[in-house]
Amino acid sequence: MQQPHGRIGVPIDALPEHARSAWLALRDELRRILGDDLVAIWAHGGTTVIADEAHAADLDTYVIVGSRPDAATAVAIEEVHARLSRDHGIDWDTWYVLEADARRSDQPRHAYRENSRDTAWAIGRAHWLAGRFATVHGPSPADVVPVPTWEELQGELSREVEHLERHVVEGDNDPYEASFALLNGSRVVRAAETGDVVISKRAAATWALEHLPERWHRALRAAERAYLGRPEPGDHELIATEQGPFVAFVRERLPWPDDRPADALPRWSGY
Repeated sequence: MQQPHGRIGVPIDALPEHARSAWLALRDELRRILGDDLVAIWAHGGTTVIADEAHAADLDTYVIVGSRPDAATAVAIEEVHARLSRDHGIDWDTWYVLEADARRSDQPRHAYRENSRDTAWAIGRAHWLAGRFATVHGPSPADVVPVPTWEELQGELSREVEHLERHVVEGDNDPYEASFALLNGSRVVRAAETGDVVISKRAAATWALEHLPERWHRALRAAERAYLGRPEPGDHELIATEQGPFVAFVRERLPWPDDRPADALPRWSGY
């Protein structure tokens, strides 16, 4: 499978003002704390998908550093994130990765949280190399990360389904998690059927409404509304009810086999 290369990405000036100002403030603070050890900052995720309607969301951010921060530096970084979150009224979803690890295909560990590993590394790279990012500082992803293979992507898609199954098994009917299950489940099915993982959750829902059975359409539309923060009466109840059956449907649509024993519980997606 070929992945397009996007060296430029989305111009940072095209991003919503609240997100742009927060990312630029983070850049300035990290320059102060890390100096030359700050290699790159990439903004990504739904906030950078200009074709989608703007919505409140975490600011997905990838930070590449030259060396592992010591304990005091890690504390200073966390304090900056907390302060900027308060000042700008946003939440962060940020990964810090060593440059040496970012240049490899292996899923990288967090630069200062050793027990955390990026289990969507190949999918993230595919999005970046297709131009789904904005450079806040340093080189673009195409100058750093390797092109993912389909085998890597397939493995991560399988783990994503396990992540959705875990929420079902544990009875997690939180409206956000249930909406995520329907929208991200749609992304997984589309990726499995087209070989293309590069699509936003909202665009995946549009695809699902055009390609998946009508049986799921009401729940998908409800998940879209909930994702945008505009649920209608009954939407949360509908999404919670349909989450489990839809995740089972996603598993059934995958063209590759599930190699776990039939009575095995879903594995955790994290480490």
